[in-house]
Amino acid sequence: MQASIDIRVAEWAARNTGNVIYVIGKGPSLDEVELGGLPPGITINLNDSERILPGDVGVFSANWVRHSLKEEGFRCDFYLAGKPLPADVPHLVLPPIPIELDQDELEVVRINEREFFDESFLLLNALKLADRIGKVRREPQKVYLLGFDFTISGGSLSTKAGVDLSGATALEREAIIQAQENAFRQFQHYFAKGDRLQLVHVGTKPYSTLSPAAFGRDDQHKGLATVRREPVDLADPDRVLVVAELTNNHLGSAERLVKMVERATAAGADLIKVQKRHVDTFYTAEQLASYYWSPFGETLGDYRRGVELSDDLLDLLDATCKRCGIEWFCSVLDLQSYQALKRFSPRLIKIPSTISNHRDYHAELAADYKGAVVVSTGFTEDEYLDHVMSTYGDGRVVYLLHCISAYPTPAANCNIAVVRRYNELANAKKEVIPGYSSHDLGSLGCMLAVASGARMLEKHVKLGDVDWVHFDKVAIDLEGDEFTRFIADVRRTEEMMGDGVKRVQDVEHHKYKVANKA
Repeated sequence: MQASIDIRVAEWAARNTGNVIYVIGKGPSLDEVELGGLPPGITINLNDSERILPGDVGVFSANWVRHSLKEEGFRCDFYLAGKPLPADVPHLVLPPIPIELDQDELEVVRINEREFFDESFLLLNALKLADRIGKVRREPQKVYLLGFDFTISGGSLSTKAGVDLSGATALEREAIIQAQENAFRQFQHYFAKGDRLQLVHVGTKPYSTLSPAAFGRDDQHKGLATVRREPVDLADPDRVLVVAELTNNHLGSAERLVKMVERATAAGADLIKVQKRHVDTFYTAEQLASYYWSPFGETLGDYRRGVELSDDLLDLLDATCKRCGIEWFCSVLDLQSYQALKRFSPRLIKIPSTISNHRDYHAELAADYKGAVVVSTGFTEDEYLDHVMSTYGDGRVVYLLHCISAYPTPAANCNIAVVRRYNELANAKKEVIPGYSSHDLGSLGCMLAVASGARMLEKHVKLGDVDWVHFDKVAIDLEGDEFTRFIADVRRTEEMMGDGVKRVQDVEHHKYKVANKA
């Protein structure tokens, strides 16, 4: 049996469909998704969802499914079946779960077993199959879960599914769906910690990666359909680098961190930035003991320790960015944090406005680290520019980012004209690259900064509203398409700025002929 599956897996893995896999359920959210124009990928149907969209492999267990398939016609190329199908239908009848593995809490164990079993939780076999394809392809697969609403409150089935032949009552369906949701969440957490599968849940749950509407938008969906892209050239003089500044809005959560990187990459960001500080030495004992409510406790120390990047999360960040094809860098607020970052051999390190007065640390960092630095100049005056250039201006690249340390920055205080001054400095010192670290709302400030010569922009991003996170109200929410639109505004500004060379454009024409000279 295993040899038969291995042959099929090798065939599917060899198809030129990128690394995208669609798993199709039958929830009503499918009514909001246009399934006709999906980018190439391997499609796995659960139960009789091939009524909605025929795929490559069908997975089912219950007896009613084979009657439904027979009625409609077998439309998948192959089936992992819980019950025998007609001899002329390519399929494999799966054996029952061995008694020693037949427990709900062993579902993650079974997904790592080589053999496939007749699972009532069909999604397990679908994910197992996707994982197996990824191993053959030697790259993680991006798995879109469509029609997995995990509720019957909005109707139990998509209108595209036709008649429900399962015979289950509403109460039975609700109980089954609840159990399935709990199992799915286990797998979501499990795969978030590694580089095997990237689960993209399309729905309206708090843990959903995309809403059905967002999935249906061509620009966002096409961006997400490709797992990996080529990193941008940091030295490209014709591209404004857009930095998605995560700050600590990952909240110390592996799942949130991965999701934020993926969404920022899909929206078109060029770089990911995070922050790291050694909490117990960065703050005084009095500050750490001060009151600050968060889910981690009721002190500032509890909050800051809870949202800090651990070594494990740094490893996950690095692996996720490599998988997505985007580079990351970090604001390092003290020497301990710098030491924790050195093992990644970063090409960029950020000196944030927060530590503009930590001059001794600047000197120690400059002496040990010889790569490019990104410096924000919030809450400083002209003297700080002299300090930055004397400390880091030894031939290394310095990204000099104008910044106002107000969250949010009122429009009247943005002072974007400072970017022009940095641009003038860049004309004299080629190692200087001007930019803007935005704490203002919307995209206008960044558009004006590009028009003033900025070649790097930082914009804070978040994942949903969390009212206990410091400075969270400044950030663009990655749950919608606002960051995609922000980047589109930046790119449009780049396009409109042109190259500064005055010439007759192809689109130009004169209404009047030039008069003949006498």
